[in-house]
Amino acid sequence: MKKILFLCVFLSYCLGANQRLVVLDPASIETLFLLKAQENIVGIASLQHSSIYPQEETSKLPSVGSFSHPSLEKILRLRPTLVILSSYSLNLEQSLKNFGIKTLYLKADHLNDIKNHIKILANIVDKQELGEELLQKFENDLEKLQKEPFNESGIYLFSNQPLMAFADNSIIADIFKLIGIKNLSPQSDIKRPIISSEFILKQNPDIIMLGMQINNTKEFLRLNPLLKNTNAYKKAQIYFNENTSILLRLSPKITERILEFKENLKKGEF
Repeated sequence: MKKILFLCVFLSYCLGANQRLVVLDPASIETLFLLKAQENIVGIASLQHSSIYPQEETSKLPSVGSFSHPSLEKILRLRPTLVILSSYSLNLEQSLKNFGIKTLYLKADHLNDIKNHIKILANIVDKQELGEELLQKFENDLEKLQKEPFNESGIYLFSNQPLMAFADNSIIADIFKLIGIKNLSPQSDIKRPIISSEFILKQNPDIIMLGMQINNTKEFLRLNPLLKNTNAYKKAQIYFNENTSILLRLSPKITERILEFKENLKKGEF
């Protein structure tokens, strides 16, 4: 009921082609392009270490600053009717409201959140039919990804010093579950809990993924020699995934990125 009410409220924002959007959230930018609503985007926040789909188009859009430090002044110059915030730009919300500019923050922690975001954004840009098509494709892609599961266990680590894992209630846990990997990370309200090599050894995962702040498997094992006793080491299934950050971007494009991740894992090539 709350979600339906939320959608109804944002229907009042729907001005179709008249909507001028500054989008500070990369996932929302990608979703809007998939909805063929790029004409509504008047500005975006830029990323420093990765691109935003479709790169050949988003690279041409006016930038209002970086993803982590967007400029209020640059946003105001573009005269937006709505600013879509990211978790890094929530501090701008009150300032924008003081200037009479509506804001929207689409909180995303899980794959299912993407479905609701497609509906909300489709309503805002008056692309409901395309929204339904995109939603159906997304659901079909999720179903396909469940085929040929790994039937193994794993832990996905965020950093090495200290050892931090993506928690059991994270998007990474959703991805593991989707492709048939039992997530052995601890249950925690903290997104990236600190764990120990003893904890990992006790869980004895078949796969250990190294993420955003661990880029060298040899150095990782030198600092954590105990982990040479795990199944993951014995099976030669300790990998560094340089594309971890893009797996955390919750747009419909994530199904293609999960498929690539799954194929790399099958081949043991990262």
